[in-house]
Amino acid sequence: MALTTSPPGGGISYSRITMADHMDGKAKIRPVYTGICGTDRAEIAGHLPFAYNPTGQNYMVIGHEAVCQVIDIGENNSRIRPGDYVIPIVRRRGTCINCRIGRQDNCSDADNDITEAGIRGADGFNSEYFFDSPENLIKVNDSSMVMLSTLTEPAKNVMKAFEIFNKLSARSIFESEDSTYTSKNCLIIGTGSEAFLYAFMAREYGMTVYLTNRHRLLEEKMRIIEGIHCLFYNYLEENGPDKIDLLIDTSGDPAAVMKFVGKLNYNGIAILFGTNGAAPDSQLTGNDLNYIIEHNIAVSGSVDGSKKHYMDAIGYLEKWKYSSSGIINKLITGIYKPEDTEIFRAKPPEEIKSIIKW
Repeated sequence: MALTTSPPGGGISYSRITMADHMDGKAKIRPVYTGICGTDRAEIAGHLPFAYNPTGQNYMVIGHEAVCQVIDIGENNSRIRPGDYVIPIVRRRGTCINCRIGRQDNCSDADNDITEAGIRGADGFNSEYFFDSPENLIKVNDSSMVMLSTLTEPAKNVMKAFEIFNKLSARSIFESEDSTYTSKNCLIIGTGSEAFLYAFMAREYGMTVYLTNRHRLLEEKMRIIEGIHCLFYNYLEENGPDKIDLLIDTSGDPAAVMKFVGKLNYNGIAILFGTNGAAPDSQLTGNDLNYIIEHNIAVSGSVDGSKKHYMDAIGYLEKWKYSSSGIINKLITGIYKPEDTEIFRAKPPEEIKSIIKW
């Protein structure tokens, strides 16, 4: 049984598919938990034009966030054995120079050179079992981290984005006079699971962290924000900080991005992560360009992450499990069965991260 779609048209089905019993050189693994994200929902709604089925199939197994257990595996350099818990990598290497050094997240020809599990050209992880190369698996050493490790894939995006921040902030003296970031403001647009993970990481740097959205939040999200010592405001009702130093967008809304780029300080940094092809157009004016140029603002997109980022993500999730008094666990707000396909069509009001238990 598997959860399948057929991009770019979409749809969702939980049904039986033809599956091999063995594949030479591949590990046989089963999902334990899989995550649901906006990419999955856009895909099944037919709003992901770059998604496509694997060659020779009229369907694709959906899902790219997973923690799995190894059923069978041969000798491998990763020291992974049957029974181990692992995270499968989403984006698979192509042939460009970046892919050849393990940085397929920076692929030089992503439209033609790579496949992504559950997104373009490769089956995802929502099936009773599947096969994968050991090199695409990252071991989870702490068995108490199994459910929380479902957040590894979204958290690796955060690791990649802060790698970009570190490189861009090195072009000038970004720290305060006391060599820290404690006087710096980070503003995160959005209040979904990625936004919360970005907030956790920005707090690691000691910044004052604001999350913003254009609607009020329900109590549970507010408790989480307060619990990790961050702040929230509805930007349609409140102004928030006068100036910011780091802007992170998880919304994909160009109007919101441009609204807050104008708050960036000199040498400020904007990292764009969210994508939303259905968002309304927004005008970029000459004054906007003047502001960006005269304030020496750096704007960078950030997509995916490398194997290193997955490993860093597992480490930080483990740290946050013990340092946040369990607040990180509250990001998982719903656990569903594979047959509960409606969860892919309608997002619950208080959802941060919904997962499927296999």
